[in-house]
Amino acid sequence: MTLHLVRVPLDLHALATFAAVHGIDDDDGGYALHRALRDRFGTTGPQPFRFLPEHGSGPHLLGYTADPLALDDAGALPVADDLLRAVFTGPWQAQAMPAVWREGARYGFEVRVRPVVRFGKSIRAARSERAGAWQRNAGEIDAHVAAGERVVAAGGDAREVDREAVYIEWLARRLEGVATLDSAGLRQFRRSRARRSTHRPGGARTRAVEGPDAVMGGTLTIVDPQGFAELLARGVGRHAAFGYGMLLLSAPGRAG
Repeated sequence: MTLHLVRVPLDLHALATFAAVHGIDDDDGGYALHRALRDRFGTTGPQPFRFLPEHGSGPHLLGYTADPLALDDAGALPVADDLLRAVFTGPWQAQAMPAVWREGARYGFEVRVRPVVRFGKSIRAARSERAGAWQRNAGEIDAHVAAGERVVAAGGDAREVDREAVYIEWLARRLEGVATLDSAGLRQFRRSRARRSTHRPGGARTRAVEGPDAVMGGTLTIVDPQGFAELLARGVGRHAAFGYGMLLLSAPGRAG
């Protein structure tokens, strides 16, 4: 089924109130939007998505869905929660993406990512001893920090590790076999506190996780059309359900 790009208008005040009522507020609104989308649209909600709270045309999210009719069906159902209904302020729009991607086609791209890498139990335990109990259950680390630790372990200076270069390599690895990077750069960077499920019975249902929050852009060339379609649908990297990993495409060389 052809992937569709969906634009969904949002009310920021209602979203913030929804997050506060449910105790799921964080720096980027990702968990609150994830929860609101699931409560409103179920599994038909767009994913991956990109939250654009300060866009000139008004706050909204962009997302991909394989079945816009199912999204419409879910959106037509009555909602008893007035606050949830207020989060989504108006009719959403859907536009079909190409049904078939072409090998060798070039596109401009922008993607918001959480450039982290996973590490195993032994490294996790060692880091817990150094960093304290707060990191005991952390299974991921900023790719830039990880690169710096490898340099230090080899006797070098972590300050010489370039963040942009590390993130470009991180992105290239996640596109490997699907698309190649013709050019890429780090457009925005900050560290943000996100909220994630603990997946544990009893106790707190969510926890705050601090980490890298980067917007990258450039130009790519498709190598594997089917693999590229699957990548668009699942998102780039981890945390695609929370506002990361959505590849926004444009004509190559277009400003934006």
